[in-house]
Amino acid sequence: LARQNIPWLYLSFVLGLSWVVEYFSSMFNVQGMGSLFLAGCAFLTLPPGLALPVVLGGSILSALVVTGLSALHVLLISLMGIISSLAGYFLFQDIHSRGHLWRQLFILGILMAGVGLFIRWIFDLGLYPGLFLYMVLGTAGWSSLVIAFLPLLENTFDVLSPLRLMELSHPSNPLLKKLQIEAPGTYHHSLMLGTLAESAADRLGMNSNLIKAGAYFHDIGKLRRPQFFVENQMGNENIHDELKPSLSALVIIAHIRDGLELADEYHLPAMIRAFIAEHHGTTCLSYFYRKAKSMGLSVPRDQFCYPGPRPRSRETGLLMLVDSVEAAVRAEVRASAATIPDLEKIIEEVVEGKMSEGQLDDVDFTIRDLAEIRRTLLYAFQSMYHTRKVKEIKDEVLPDTKLKKQEEESIEGSLASR
Repeated sequence: LARQNIPWLYLSFVLGLSWVVEYFSSMFNVQGMGSLFLAGCAFLTLPPGLALPVVLGGSILSALVVTGLSALHVLLISLMGIISSLAGYFLFQDIHSRGHLWRQLFILGILMAGVGLFIRWIFDLGLYPGLFLYMVLGTAGWSSLVIAFLPLLENTFDVLSPLRLMELSHPSNPLLKKLQIEAPGTYHHSLMLGTLAESAADRLGMNSNLIKAGAYFHDIGKLRRPQFFVENQMGNENIHDELKPSLSALVIIAHIRDGLELADEYHLPAMIRAFIAEHHGTTCLSYFYRKAKSMGLSVPRDQFCYPGPRPRSRETGLLMLVDSVEAAVRAEVRASAATIPDLEKIIEEVVEGKMSEGQLDDVDFTIRDLAEIRRTLLYAFQSMYHTRKVKEIKDEVLPDTKLKKQEEESIEGSLASR
């Protein structure tokens, strides 16, 4: 949600719903439950920095709207709202399941109930033996209501919670299953990108669940013509060797449009569709453009460029960098299989290239952010290719063992064929 304008319709609906919850709770003398409901919805679907003032302000407004300006009850509900907003900021981080969410909501509700009882005792607002039981039952009931309402809010207002992002990223997702079967190379490329981007996002304090989901779906447009993309050719002849450069560029660029069409067909959220549209920005397929020029063809350069838009959020900007670096490293490793390429140089060139082209002009990356991205990617690729190089060295250092193993396998194969 960091990349969009504040969803006023969604905020208005949730605030109004929380006031309804507060009204019904107040009928049973269990004030403050509206803040619990609001905190559960806001912290799960809004950035923490926006959710905190929404819960705080919404709770105070709820106190004024529901209590009829009764000073002590306004104070009671407002203080419970303050506790809800501050504690919710910490309790709703890293939610990983609906059971975990319910537990955190219940803990917050009990904390609020304790504060409410303390305020009632100080101001003599009426304490009776069953009040705490009512508060516990109310907390359990409204916590369950948040769980039930969350999918409805997500689908109606196109907002994303960590739970929905995890469900989208699960391998059983129909579109990801289709990608596994029909374009396995693209699927594994997307998984690698998700891991790399997630690690960088964690270092930068970004929404890693969103970035991982965006990485998994960013190339789904390749499902329409998987054989035209090198990762799906499995060592076979490159189909582009037989095509005109302009046709090759047309097919490759079309995976953006095809991806957006599939995203609409499978009802992917708008924030996931942004990764599909923006991960190449307005970059150009320089290889095919140069190939066309070398063949003496007079073609406009725009014909070899992606339609964009350029990345408009930190998340899509990060994915563009990770995708470009991974492609550059993969190409360099394929070209020089015997040695490990200069990974630091490759990463630096890619990042500088995107900046000089203006692809990151709409993203608020700082110099420190870009340095952190470079460090994270360098560490990840060094770990990846160092392991590969160690294996190659072992094979070279122990040729007798390798040869003996090959001879044993050959003998076993001969015996099995008899």
